[in-house]
Amino acid sequence: MITDKIQEIKETLEGTLLSEDINSNISKTERILSIAGGTYILLKGLRNIFSSPLIATGELVVGFGLLQRGVSGYCSIAEKYNEETDGPEPILVVTETSL
Repeated sequence: MITDKIQEIKETLEGTLLSEDINSNISKTERILSIAGGTYILLKGLRNIFSSPLIATGELVVGFGLLQRGVSGYCSIAEKYNEETDGPEPILVVTETSL
């Protein structure tokens, strides 16, 4: 019964939210964790908005950012990191040999 519900949620997420497109640059696991963490932080910020507005505003911004990252599947930081890890282009050096 519980496993059926989990399977139903998984199929719903894979069919709609986690469908990959040309702009996706993060994995499904990262997307799921971003959605879960973003939702938690966003709700925590909403709950604390009147007791500590400055901290709650930060939580709302971070939560929304994580939620957006998870739903869209795109992360500009990950894109920049992947560009830098490719390294420099190889250079072919040709020298003349004398006989």
